Amino acid sequence: MTTPIPIHRGMTLGFYARNGWYSSAAAEQAVERMAALGIEWVCVVSTVLQDTFASTRMYRDFRMTPGDDELRRVIDLIHAKGMKAQLRPMLECWDGAQRMQIRFPHEQEIMPGKPMNHWTRWFDSLVERTLHYGALATRAGCEAFGLDSELDFTVQQNAHWKRVVQAARSVYRGHLTTGHTPAVDFLKELGQKDHWFHDLDSLGVSFYHPVADRPGASRDEMVAKLVPLRDHYRQVAALYGKPFYFAESGCCASTGATQKPWYWGNDAQYDGDEQARFLDAVLATFWEEPWWMGIYWWKWDEQNDRPQFRTDPRGDKGFTIDGKPAAEVMKRWYARRDRG
Repeated sequence: MTTPIPIHRGMTLGFYARNGWYSSAAAEQAVERMAALGIEWVCVVSTVLQDTFASTRMYRDFRMTPGDDELRRVIDLIHAKGMKAQLRPMLECWDGAQRMQIRFPHEQEIMPGKPMNHWTRWFDSLVERTLHYGALATRAGCEAFGLDSELDFTVQQNAHWKRVVQAARSVYRGHLTTGHTPAVDFLKELGQKDHWFHDLDSLGVSFYHPVADRPGASRDEMVAKLVPLRDHYRQVAALYGKPFYFAESGCCASTGATQKPWYWGNDAQYDGDEQARFLDAVLATFWEEPWWMGIYWWKWDEQNDRPQFRTDPRGDKGFTIDGKPAAEVMKRWYARRDRG
C-alpha cells in the first residue's frame, strides 16, 4: 500500500446510550463539541441486546436501544457539521457478559432429533439485525457501516459471517467494516484467502495495548513500547492489503492508566496528562503509516454510572476527553493535513 489512505479522525459516540438520548440536548451539544475538536468521523453506536451470552436471539430493547428516528436525527446533526458517520450496532447481554464472551458448541447431532444448531440460529438473528441497520445506514447516508465489534469467538464461523456480509451488501453500498480485539490472531485468520475479513473494505482492532511500565511514563517511553506493536500491525496490514485501523482505542485519565489502557476500575488519582500522553504517543507512532486508516477514540460520553471516575475533585478519571488535556492533543493532531 504505497499511497497513504485517508485517516479517519474518529470518535465513538453513544455506547450504551439509552432510548431517547440521541434526541436530547446533550447529544446535540456533543456533536457540536466534537466538531470543534476537528473530529471528522463519528461512530454512532446503537446497543442491541440478547438475554445471556448463550442466547441465540438478539433484539432491540424498549429501554436500552435507541430508536431509528433518533439515530437518524443525530446522524443528520453530524452531517450538518461536516462530519461523516459510521453506524455501528453493538451487542450487549442482559446477564452482564460481554460480546467477546459469546460462543456456542460445535454444531452436531448427538441425540437423534435434537440437533445442536446454536450458531445457525444466532447468525440467523444477526442477519436480520444487519438487514435492518444496514438499510438504516443507507437511508441516513452513513459513509460507513460497522457490523459490530469484539465478537471474537465468532470469527472462525466463516460461512455464517459470509451470510452476514452478503446481507449487509444487499442493503448497503458504502464502506463495510468491523473490529476485534488482539485475542484474534489476525495473521492466522488473514492467511486464509477465503476468510470473511477479506470481504470487507477495512478491518479494525481494539487498541488498548499497555504502553508504560510505570505511572507517569513519558511520551517517548510510550512510543518505545509502541514501536513493536506498529511493526506487528504493519505485517497484519500488508497481509490484508486493505486499510487497517483502530476501531477502538482509549485510556482513562488516571495515574497508571497507560499500564492497562482497557481498564475502567482504576481507583488511582486523576491524571489528565497521562491520558493525553497516551493519545499523543499512539498518534505519533502510527500517523505516518500509509496503511493506517486512523482511530476512533473510546469514547466521547459515559452512559453508565461509574462512581470510581468521580472520586477526585480535580477531574473525571474516565475515558472521556472533553475538557481534559487529551482534547487539545486530539485537536492538534486532527488539524494536521500531511495525511489524508
